[in-house]
Amino acid sequence: MNPAEPLQPRLSLRGIEKRYPGVRALAGVDLDVYPGQVHAVLGENGAGKSTLMHVVYGLVAPDEGSMAWEGEPLRLRSPREAIARGIGLVAQHFHLVERHTVAENLALGFPDAPFWRPTRSLLPRLRAAAERYGLALDPRAQVRDLSPGERQRVEIVKALMQGARLLVLDEPTSVLTPAEVDALFAVLRRFVAEGSSVVFVSHKLAEVEVLADAVTVLRRGAVVGRRSAADGLDRRDLARLMVGRDLAAAVADRGRARAEAIAAGPVRLRLTTCASTRPVGHRAPR
Repeated sequence: MNPAEPLQPRLSLRGIEKRYPGVRALAGVDLDVYPGQVHAVLGENGAGKSTLMHVVYGLVAPDEGSMAWEGEPLRLRSPREAIARGIGLVAQHFHLVERHTVAENLALGFPDAPFWRPTRSLLPRLRAAAERYGLALDPRAQVRDLSPGERQRVEIVKALMQGARLLVLDEPTSVLTPAEVDALFAVLRRFVAEGSSVVFVSHKLAEVEVLADAVTVLRRGAVVGRRSAADGLDRRDLARLMVGRDLAAAVADRGRARAEAIAAGPVRLRLTTCASTRPVGHRAPR
């Protein structure tokens, strides 16, 4: 990672607006992501982070605003156009077919792969990407037998094989163990060391502090602050930007609201530390 930012961003967003009925999901968002940089987009749930990333990946069309890719105007009408430009997305919920093998899932990401035995032509590229970034994968393994961390590796390798120079990760550590988080961060550092870029979408302050070169904070769809690792990242400062006030005061207010709700009447139902024992891949009860 190189903290010195070149003059021209790899990706530039200006005045991005997105509205849904009754909701202003994005309110004039500006964002610059440079080569060789991990740029964290930080915010609470509902801040607009995922919507912004869907705009970047061509899944959502902005109502207003402009985008540029390496100084050239950029208009994306589909994820396929984003991939062709060099933008890859690893979503929070993986887009994999559980009954298929790793190689078969990768083949689905390449419409131009040969119809007859498409996985065979992809295996050399899979091995090269896996070895280059330390992403161990068995191409014959079925996705349904993989851990969440291994499934994420499949998504990352697919993006790398498609030629991603900017990799967007939406809440990538939410399903990972601490060891898997460390392994992911090592992969991302190796990726940006080659001059590529990462947009790391998260609400986890500790991870952002460790990994990010730059931070943009969203609240209620708007940019409320920008910070650089070169100037030092402070968790309390980032937390204040996220929630709009001191975090301790916000926690105290939530505690008072909970106490008032309890005092208002008897508790009819309380669930604590619930967990599902169903196998990986099955939906938990709702």
